[in-house]
Amino acid sequence: MNRRKARRIGIAIVVVVLFFAGYSFFFRTYFDSQEYLLLAYEYTGRDPTIVDWEYPDFEIINHKGRLTIHIIFHTTEDLTRGPIGLYIDPFKKAVVDTDPRSDAAGKHEQTS
Repeated sequence: MNRRKARRIGIAIVVVVLFFAGYSFFFRTYFDSQEYLLLAYEYTGRDPTIVDWEYPDFEIINHKGRLTIHIIFHTTEDLTRGPIGLYIDPFKKAVVDTDPRSDAAGKHEQTS
C-alpha cells in the first residue's frame, strides 16, 4: 500500500512540475513585454510626441473577442488629441487595432 501511495505522489509531483514548466514557457514565448513594446513603438513610426516610450501603460484584455495587449503611449498631445492606444495580438505578434485619436487641433484650425 505504501508503494502505491508513493507512486501517486511521484506522479502528482511530475504533473505539477510539467504544468509550471509549460506555463512558464507560454508566458516567456507569448508575453515578452520588451518585444511588444518595441513592436508598438515601431508601429507609431517612433512618434516624437511620445513621452517616455519605454514606460507606457499596458494591460492584457479581451478586445473584440480576442486576447490582446493594450499599450497606451502618453504624448505631448494628450490634452488635444489623446494618447496613442494600440492593441497587439500576442499570438500573431502584430498590432490588430488602435484607439481613435481626436484631431482637435485640425478641427480648431478649420473653424477659425
